[in-house]
Amino acid sequence: ASMFASALPSTPMPACASSRDLAASVRGSRVSRGATSSSGRRDTRWRHPTRAASRVDPFADPVVPRDPDARLPDLDWTAEVPVTEGKFAGYTLLASAFTGEEVEAVADLLLGSGMAGFPLERRTLLVYLRGAVPAFPHGTYLVGRLRAPRAGTIEGRSLPDASLTLDDASLASPRSSWSEEKSSAHGPVVATVGVSFTEATRRKFSSLKPPSDAAYLSDLTVFEQERGNGLGIAMLAAAEAFAVDMRSPSMYLHVATKKPGVVKLYKSQGYAIRAVDPGIFGWRGRLLMRKPMA
Repeated sequence: ASMFASALPSTPMPACASSRDLAASVRGSRVSRGATSSSGRRDTRWRHPTRAASRVDPFADPVVPRDPDARLPDLDWTAEVPVTEGKFAGYTLLASAFTGEEVEAVADLLLGSGMAGFPLERRTLLVYLRGAVPAFPHGTYLVGRLRAPRAGTIEGRSLPDASLTLDDASLASPRSSWSEEKSSAHGPVVATVGVSFTEATRRKFSSLKPPSDAAYLSDLTVFEQERGNGLGIAMLAAAEAFAVDMRSPSMYLHVATKKPGVVKLYKSQGYAIRAVDPGIFGWRGRLLMRKPMA
């Protein structure tokens, strides 16, 4: 017997009965099937069949209604983040969403990172990235370029741009080791990071799935020769600025448990561990980390 049998009228309905007739009969069955209480009155309250309990995501953020009139970032979106450490201290990292012109530069960075999670064959990766360009702003890769300070400091002397000689400029403005060939082809892109805001614009996860209404960060990569100079932290700050402009309540990310240094870095930037997947005997274990976007 159907689990909904008790909700159907006891009087057989003709095969040609309309939905209106059926609904009227069902409404009438509320009274005819009501139980008699101690006071002599019938209990006509409708009793629904038992329903399966809904599954609640324990990591979901409180639902914040989105302002339908809020303006999301457009393709002209940029962020300027000061670099505060390393040989590029005093420089500014200019971050923007990648376009078709930066696809090859992003591919070079990702392939040189040694990370997993994206196609490792260059041709396939280029197809993947070109297909991701139209997903903006709900999913994109941000690219970072360096802008030299307007005034350089050489051996304790502050010099305006106009007074810098060629030799002074080489001391005041350390050159990026991004190759001349790639610089001429792509521009001085030294860092990239992926950000997504819907399930449709991020990869599928077998465990530790981030909430669908939150921002998700992945593939934070800095050109190998420039690592350790504060560019990764600056690129992370740019991604967070983009998430704020996208009205996202939180930023989530995954980190491999075998990378305690990376975990420590994210903790220093305000991220906290929300869940742990130990993997198989410690292999492929990872953490889900989160930071609220104020």
